[in-house]
Amino acid sequence: MVRINLLPVKVSKKKVAGKQQLLLFAAILLLGVAVNMVAAQSRASVLKARQNKIASTKEQISRLDKVIGEVAKYKEAKKELEAKLAILDKLKAGRTGPVRMLDSLASITPKRLWLKKMDEKSNVVTFEGAAATIDDVSAFMKELEKSKFFGPPELKKTVAKDDKGYRLVEFVLTAPARYNPGAVDELAAAQAKPAPGAPRKAR
Repeated sequence: MVRINLLPVKVSKKKVAGKQQLLLFAAILLLGVAVNMVAAQSRASVLKARQNKIASTKEQISRLDKVIGEVAKYKEAKKELEAKLAILDKLKAGRTGPVRMLDSLASITPKRLWLKKMDEKSNVVTFEGAAATIDDVSAFMKELEKSKFFGPPELKKTVAKDDKGYRLVEFVLTAPARYNPGAVDELAAAQAKPAPGAPRKAR
């Protein structure tokens, strides 16, 4: 009977299987390292993109802060300018208003009415005078009410007196002064306009 020794063949097969397993393990290890490297690079890229976005956002905020600061300075300068213009308007009205008012007063005073005294306090003018009749006083009050330099007058006192054989009516009345009638007219027009969205009256 012939005997064949198979032991070396078995040992050789084991060595080949071992080498294959080792190569497979090495390939898996290399693949894992490659995957980890790719993942690390991806995370680094995402992190860098986020950092760039944060830096860009901070830069935009800085620019907006500068713009907001400039707008605030502009508003402050605008307020100061408007205040100065308001003061100039008041000075101008105070300089020219009384002159124009007196010119208007001379033209609306009835012929049979004489003004003895005028006094202005807190933009209210007090008239003291005399007239031939009470009708002349009424006519004077109507002219004052129509004048753009005065507000509605109010009669404070009337006294009938004889002066050298002439019967006169002495009076005291008040009326608001309007040294800048243009501004008053603009204010009245603005107040007469309906508010935005307000319902209009039916005609």
